[in-house]
Amino acid sequence: MSRNTLLSRMVYDWRLPFMLSILAVSLLLASQVGSLKPRSAIDPLDIIGEFSTLLIVLVGLVLIVTQRLDGAVTRLFFWGGCVLTFSLSLDLLDEFFSYPEALRLMSWLESLPQPFGLVILGFGAAEWIKEQHQVRRQLGVREKHLRAHEWVDPLTTLYTLPYFEKVLERELALHKHNRQHVVMASINLQAFARYNEEMGMQAGDLLLNKVSELTALYLRPGDCLCRYHSDQFLILLPATDFPEALSLIRLLADMLREQLALPHYMAIKTRVRRVNEVSPKHAMKQLLQQPEAIISDASRAHH
Repeated sequence: MSRNTLLSRMVYDWRLPFMLSILAVSLLLASQVGSLKPRSAIDPLDIIGEFSTLLIVLVGLVLIVTQRLDGAVTRLFFWGGCVLTFSLSLDLLDEFFSYPEALRLMSWLESLPQPFGLVILGFGAAEWIKEQHQVRRQLGVREKHLRAHEWVDPLTTLYTLPYFEKVLERELALHKHNRQHVVMASINLQAFARYNEEMGMQAGDLLLNKVSELTALYLRPGDCLCRYHSDQFLILLPATDFPEALSLIRLLADMLREQLALPHYMAIKTRVRRVNEVSPKHAMKQLLQQPEAIISDASRAHH
């Protein structure tokens, strides 16, 4: 919430003046019914403890009023806090004022509202828990919807090929306009089918997720990673020259080999290619037709 919005709510919201009126009524009641204690009868430690408790409740009320939207939870927290504020403020004033022995009213007003305030706060907490469950359920539905979307792979949550093609098309247009370099790469888990057969589909899914997470963390913010086939991933490296891309993919492959601890029969194969084509599909076709190795343009780059 912005500072201006917060100040506006503090000026126009009736609940903040109402909280101040509770404190004023408590002070007026204590001063009219009781008389000030001598300084020697005042215990500073009691004052500090009771004032701290009252201050925590007041800060909580201000936050509820200024930060939460109106609703059942907000109203329950507010009224429960107000009841507690009245009781705690009288409890604090009791340290400064003494009351006639025969008058039990002030003692009742200090003690009786507190359990009622706590009960109201308890109902508010129960409603808040239900509110949070509903929020999590809505987020779960939204996440499920996103995972089911054609641009998001449901297993790895990486982008799918249609989205990758859109990004590649945009980058090729930029390449045509300003001649910036575009490089594509692929990562393939060799013998992944055998791994699935020996270790089980669940272990295979976990491996794919691990590859996805490690690769996504390694790549730069502007790079694009997608799951192409069950065991193959495509990477788009915009505004990157070939030697830089070659080095990046080599280091990525080394990191994956080290982190994944793959069985002896598996290997991580990579392809890297400078994109010169106009069509995204043609560019991907040219990349995937190359031998699985670190690529032919590298020889020219080193000469």
